[in-house]
Amino acid sequence: MPTPAPADPGAPQPPVAPTISANGHLVAGAGFLPDHEVTIRITRAGEDISDYLNYVTDGDGQLVGELPNGATGTSYIAATDHRTDPEGRCGRLWSNTCTIVMADT
Repeated sequence: MPTPAPADPGAPQPPVAPTISANGHLVAGAGFLPDHEVTIRITRAGEDISDYLNYVTDGDGQLVGELPNGATGTSYIAATDHRTDPEGRCGRLWSNTCTIVMADT
């Protein structure tokens, strides 16, 4: 059986997506561009409208952001530092999507 040819090391590699996690109103992430604006997209279950919030990463590409206190119910959160990705939503590289459930207060 022939051995497959190795991938071209000079070929452009797809960007590695950043990752986020959410705990309550706190969103944390890694793998973003350092000292760069990041947009968090919040989509609520059953709605076709998304809200967008802007934050800035630290010098290591880490993100820590607090969501508004008024958010309740089930929401889906993802983040982008605006790098391009032809396969991504709106042509952007997005993080994983987190599901958070906020209780009514």
